[in-house]
Amino acid sequence: MMRNNRRVPGLWLGWVTVWLLGCGGMGCGGEEAGSGVDGGMDDGGLPDAGQVQPVEGWPEPNEWSWNGSWTPAVGDFPVDGLLDDEYFDGHLGGDGEPTPILAPGEWDWDDANDDLANWRNFETNLGTFEPLNDGQGRQYGWRLVGNSPAAVDYSGPASYFEGSAGTDILHLGAQGALHSFGEGNLADGPDVLVFGTSWALDFRTGSSVTGGLRDDDLVVAGCGVNPDGSFDVETTTLHTGPGSDWVFVRDISRAAVDLGNGDDGRTDATDGLDGDDLVVLRGNTHDFRVFGGFGNDVAVWYIDDNVQTTTWLGPNFFGGGGHSDALWDDPGVDRLVLAVPDDTPLVTSTPTPPGSVLVRATDGSLILDDPTQGDDFARYCVECGTGPQGQKTIILEYLSADESVFTGYFYVTAFEELQIGIGPGARVYTLDSTAGTATDLADAVAVVPPDWPTQYCE
Repeated sequence: MMRNNRRVPGLWLGWVTVWLLGCGGMGCGGEEAGSGVDGGMDDGGLPDAGQVQPVEGWPEPNEWSWNGSWTPAVGDFPVDGLLDDEYFDGHLGGDGEPTPILAPGEWDWDDANDDLANWRNFETNLGTFEPLNDGQGRQYGWRLVGNSPAAVDYSGPASYFEGSAGTDILHLGAQGALHSFGEGNLADGPDVLVFGTSWALDFRTGSSVTGGLRDDDLVVAGCGVNPDGSFDVETTTLHTGPGSDWVFVRDISRAAVDLGNGDDGRTDATDGLDGDDLVVLRGNTHDFRVFGGFGNDVAVWYIDDNVQTTTWLGPNFFGGGGHSDALWDDPGVDRLVLAVPDDTPLVTSTPTPPGSVLVRATDGSLILDDPTQGDDFARYCVECGTGPQGQKTIILEYLSADESVFTGYFYVTAFEELQIGIGPGARVYTLDSTAGTATDLADAVAVVPPDWPTQYCE
């Protein structure tokens, strides 16, 4: 494979301005001698390291939420915002027949005539919503029942659904597609979104602007395995909004996962209501962004999954936002987990030897990704200048031992920790973003990512 260590800004294609978008502890050993890892550091005033301790395995669900995060009280019913403002009581329509009781949406083409034309379009082409009721018969959310349950083509009329204040389950099937209607939203509540492919879309499972109460969301994006190196999640951004969200994404290219940007997902804003988030990236992964937001966030990247068809993979990881003040105002401790062999050494000079990870400093220059600068929800920097305490972007690079996977430079901004491996021998390092070095964090607890949620793709 051709190897080249030049910078790779601007991999994102500028023709579209929409993006995408558990753990037990193991002891951590020390760094091997001769790895080139820095032996001491000044943390530049960053938060204390070693705080990232995600929950062990998959959380225990309850009947109201996928992770047990919502247990409504008696006084919470009926749930405010669960029903459409107009179609909430089955009143008689102009034809003398009872109108449907619907989730919030823009269901009339002509509001004055109460024509339900948009609802009929949605129902005919996509499906209907069934109420989710708990054991006491109280409604707490909605589930989409697709006309083709295994492969819902969620596009076009999908734009009419606005999301409810309860639990919304949008399971499009393992072959389901989410695409081409501009923007979607699931609003408040612990929502679940599952699909196979996506493109040309900006989708929010919650938002500090349009709704993010009780907003621990689960997203499973991409269910299949692509041994030909192709991608299923493209030109999409997944915004998960406030709360503590888990996102599992497979086969992603020219796309993004926003775990906690503020102001509806702007990359120059962070959301103070954002919690501790997790993103797991598997399969073929190319030219993607991850934005963490507030909280102690974990990003797990299975680099060796790639059937690499491009010279470089070129991702960018941001502990906070991707532009302006949001780059450095995340108070959390964020960890990047590279799911590579546990014994992969760190080096500090190029060319990167096979079977190793390069860690090196940048000089504090500001290098913007030009094609995205006109979009407040997409713009980011490749190298992000110098922060108020001297913080800078850090460059990493990985070359597998058999040289079949070569990331080229990728860029990490405002992540405080780096983990190499996920097994019993995994090692954790503190990243000094001022000096651009990594230091063994011997007492840290290694993240063991939860299993891929295959049950949601069945």
